[in-house]
Amino acid sequence: MIHVDICRAGSVVREVDPATIKDHLNNGPDLMWVDVTDPTEDDFRLIEEQFGFHPLAMEDARKQNQRAKMDEYDGYLFITMRGAAPGVEDMASDEGFAQEIDAFLGPRYLVTVHRGECSALSETRRRWQQRPGRIPDEPAFLLYVLFDTVVDGYFPVMDALDDAIDAIEDEAFSPGSMADIGPALVLKRRLLLLRQTLAPMRDLANSLLRADLDLVPNATRVYYQDVYDHTLRLLEQVDLHRDILTSALEAQLAQISNRLNQVMKTLTSISAILMTLALVAGIYGMNFRHMPELEWRYGYFAALGAMGVIAVGLAAFFRKIRWL
Repeated sequence: MIHVDICRAGSVVREVDPATIKDHLNNGPDLMWVDVTDPTEDDFRLIEEQFGFHPLAMEDARKQNQRAKMDEYDGYLFITMRGAAPGVEDMASDEGFAQEIDAFLGPRYLVTVHRGECSALSETRRRWQQRPGRIPDEPAFLLYVLFDTVVDGYFPVMDALDDAIDAIEDEAFSPGSMADIGPALVLKRRLLLLRQTLAPMRDLANSLLRADLDLVPNATRVYYQDVYDHTLRLLEQVDLHRDILTSALEAQLAQISNRLNQVMKTLTSISAILMTLALVAGIYGMNFRHMPELEWRYGYFAALGAMGVIAVGLAAFFRKIRWL
């Protein structure tokens, strides 16, 4: 589905016929935003006909699953961003982490292509339609608003990661807790995916800061510096969370190892006590005819008493050294 909005004289004209895109581009200086949601092959064909985009750029837009990047073409830029997918704040979920947004930035237009509902695009569209006068009539600034909204969408994800890591830390350092490393491993994997997503976003923001990009005016470039700072902050938080999670995971593994050692000590103590008793029973169970205690009237009770004393003594010893 193709939505075409045009900013004209400080107001936004909505739902323009997509077939008239080329006419509007040729007849006026208006700012045009073309948003393509869940594109079909007919939609791609119409966009290619109206704008004349390069086949390689259209191929990237069709295939999706691109890393965040910027490609320069004659008269326009092809940009891929990856925003936080809906529901990604659920740390127990293992669903797709990022949602791809492809954009074509031209002198007087911005074309966005995405699959499914995108909260960053919806928020940018709402801000643009409600207060078009606060956004300059230049596509680069509109792209900045979208880019900034996409990057800011990762901060709730970081907050959710913060809470989940705090819970794992509390469990890891709680005395007597039954450590479960499953949630920690899931979080570690999500942190790796998050860093894999954010690192190219940082490079993309850095690319848009280049002074030789004619499509990004100097007055707008400073805003991209703010987005670049946000991506750096997010990456620093990811690295910090990864270090904290690694420490918590090591603490959990140490707890498991200590608990296993304690179990082995307990089993060793019980085995030593039973083996000693078995030794006494084995000695007096030998089938020799001439054994002094066999004819003793109280030999049976003396043997039981000796076994009891030995068992109590060994149990007290092992308890003293904290093996029991």
